Amino acid sequence: MNDLLRFLHILSASAWLGATLWVAGDVRRTLALGRPYPAGLAARVAPAITLDVVMGVATVLTGLLVLAFQGVHPRTGIMIGFTLTLIRIVVVLVGLRPAWRAIAARLAGGQDVPPADPAVKRMAMWSGMAHTLWLIALATMVFPI
Repeated sequence: MNDLLRFLHILSASAWLGATLWVAGDVRRTLALGRPYPAGLAARVAPAITLDVVMGVATVLTGLLVLAFQGVHPRTGIMIGFTLTLIRIVVVLVGLRPAWRAIAARLAGGQDVPPADPAVKRMAMWSGMAHTLWLIALATMVFPI
């Protein structure tokens, strides 16, 4: 059972990383192409952000189950990684998703959104922060601290 949970934990974390890895760049590049290309962004970006949150929660839950089945107190690196994981989920929910919603609302209203728009830059910033947190969380969990 422990091996299955570890596999699901790693699978969840992998899907979590990949869910929004290219989203900010995709938004910027698609907006630079101009009409009619931005019309398809919502079909790619909204599900990717949702998948990011779902896989983040799945990663946390499977990680907690792995720890519960091991029956030991986690080492410091695991606790740091767990904390960074929770912070990353919050970053996506309070930063990345609202930045995308601001862009999506303007696109749905028929407005053009330039790639240098502040909302696009915010989206890239939040995405970079989220992926940096993911990387540091992974490192603290893999390498003994």
